[in-house]
Amino acid sequence: MTAIESYGFDSNEKLLIIHADDVGMCHSVNRATFEAFHRGILSSCSLMIPCPWIMEAVEFFKENTHYDYGIHSTLTSEWKFYRWGPITPKEKVPTLIDDQGYLWSNASEAAKARVEEVETELRAQVKRSLSFGLRPSHLDTHMGVIYRRPDFLRAYIKVAIDYNLKPMLVKLSSEIAREAIREMKVKIPKGLILEMEKLGVPLLDELYTKIPGLSLQEKVKGFRSILTKLRAGTITQVIVHLGFDNEELKAIIRGKHYIERYLDYKLITSPEALKLIEEFNVTLISWRDLK
Repeated sequence: MTAIESYGFDSNEKLLIIHADDVGMCHSVNRATFEAFHRGILSSCSLMIPCPWIMEAVEFFKENTHYDYGIHSTLTSEWKFYRWGPITPKEKVPTLIDDQGYLWSNASEAAKARVEEVETELRAQVKRSLSFGLRPSHLDTHMGVIYRRPDFLRAYIKVAIDYNLKPMLVKLSSEIAREAIREMKVKIPKGLILEMEKLGVPLLDELYTKIPGLSLQEKVKGFRSILTKLRAGTITQVIVHLGFDNEELKAIIRGKHYIERYLDYKLITSPEALKLIEEFNVTLISWRDLK
């Protein structure tokens, strides 16, 4: 029996998770994500528990329990004027915070933290989500911080398993996955991945960290290119970052890059994207489906 057959799928199916990161970050990201679930092809997302707009997301998912969500392990606070700190009391995790008391603004600085403090904060974020009454399906990572060090990765897996969550992990067997890993500057021990495979932890065969394109037409073209590469009997995840073209998102992100989130939103809610899913005979799944 193949891996995807063990999840109840046919070995000829091409399984695809379309996953939105950063839910809870701000109102614009939240509303775009909710719309993408309601009328688009979004199949999963993950929540940033330390962020200011998390309670709006909590309310949405408690009212819409059929949608899939996980916890977006957050160890950075990257925007210049829009910051957040850890869930854990700051005196207990001093290596996670900068001089202003916020989480580090970049992954390189966050990667210098003590692993014990990283595990404490990851655990606190999951526990906070459970205290809200949420039932997340998986654990992933904001800005790839936990992949920066093998001890971080082991702590992340430990927290996920302790709370019966699926840790987002990717096989090292494909060039596309390896390129994504290089782009994120991550380090994944091969032995650890093999160990997870033996334990039956779901592993992604392919991972795309973005859909290329600087216009909706280019995004559609980039999405088509990704779908042409999907193979039968594999699990692929495509990560999108959603948001509306409004003053809130402009003020947070600053500069032209905010529009990329709006283009992702336009793509995921477009008739063209749905037609491509049908054209390439793709099966959309969520992390919940990987029993």
